[in-house]
Amino acid sequence: MKLYVCWTEKELNLPGRTHPCAEAFHAVEAAGYEPEVIRARSYGGLPDFLQPKARKLIKEKTGSKWVPALETDTGEWISGTEEIKAWAAANPAATPA
Repeated sequence: MKLYVCWTEKELNLPGRTHPCAEAFHAVEAAGYEPEVIRARSYGGLPDFLQPKARKLIKEKTGSKWVPALETDTGEWISGTEEIKAWAAANPAATPA
């Protein structure tokens, strides 16, 4: 499983706000997963030709250059913080018996 984020999955010091990439990361982690974090870097609003490979792949798979985006182990792609949080809540990791 890969979680594509902007520059970080960590909380930033934003008074009254949480970082969308951090929210997605924490939701996936709370669901019992340990995603590989891929830093897409750059800004999603830049023209396509200025985007790094990670953002180009995200756009190819989701239709959007924006992060966060999650690639599951089954090859499913989920784009957007709220969508990733909903997926994580509905798909908790299997716990060993």
